[in-house]
Amino acid sequence: MNLVYEWRDAPQADFAVIGDPVSHSLSPRMHSAAYECLGLPYHYVAIRVDKGEVSRALEHLKAMGYKGVNATVPHKEEALEWCEIQEPLALRARAANTLNLQSRTCINTDAPGFLATLKGVDLPSNSALILGAGGSARSILIALAGEGYELKLFNRTRSKAIDLAQELELPSGTVLDQADPSGAGLIVNTTSASLQKEHVPLVWDRASTRTLAYDLMYAKEPTPFLAKAASMGMQTLDGRAMLMEQGALAFEWWTGIPAPRRAMAEALQ
Repeated sequence: MNLVYEWRDAPQADFAVIGDPVSHSLSPRMHSAAYECLGLPYHYVAIRVDKGEVSRALEHLKAMGYKGVNATVPHKEEALEWCEIQEPLALRARAANTLNLQSRTCINTDAPGFLATLKGVDLPSNSALILGAGGSARSILIALAGEGYELKLFNRTRSKAIDLAQELELPSGTVLDQADPSGAGLIVNTTSASLQKEHVPLVWDRASTRTLAYDLMYAKEPTPFLAKAASMGMQTLDGRAMLMEQGALAFEWWTGIPAPRRAMAEALQ
């Protein structure tokens, strides 16, 4: 667990991750390891921000001299709106997770970070089932569509999934009535259910044991989604792999220095 600051009580630092909740985030540990590895005099902290207060919080941190911020759920859309210069991917994803506060610019590292974690992974098919219809789901759908995956989408509120599929111009039939993983080589949980220790309504007995169950969330213990997948004999991967790739991309964007990926990965174990 991190020492977490309320944004009004933020200490002097250079970089931060903002979210709610944010105490579970491993970003401070990972980025601090990178700074130590390269002898950089930077400080990275975790800051809790209430939904609806992101703009005020970012203005406050900017005035304090913070160089950059990572935005995690549920603040990626509000973070995008605050920025004056937005990269095309962040605009299409309607979410920003890496900001330069002084220039009010932003990027989204979700898609490239996610795809980097799949390199070398043996999947039984190029069909993917995405669970959720928020900002993270949008980024993952964009990433996988660009790689030619056959996509299926399920969200408890079906209308949100339909709206997202139409927005991204996905084929008819993409949205499912139930979370049926039949034929999927990859199942990605983008929902925050794992943070609440809730179970995802997946039809587990229709999943192949060769399928990769990928939870974008992570915790000290396996999330309920990954624990169930492991009990079914499936491959599993949690969000730390993606976090490391995202963190490396953010580090390089902020500093212009190649990220010490090994040190960052070791800090997450």
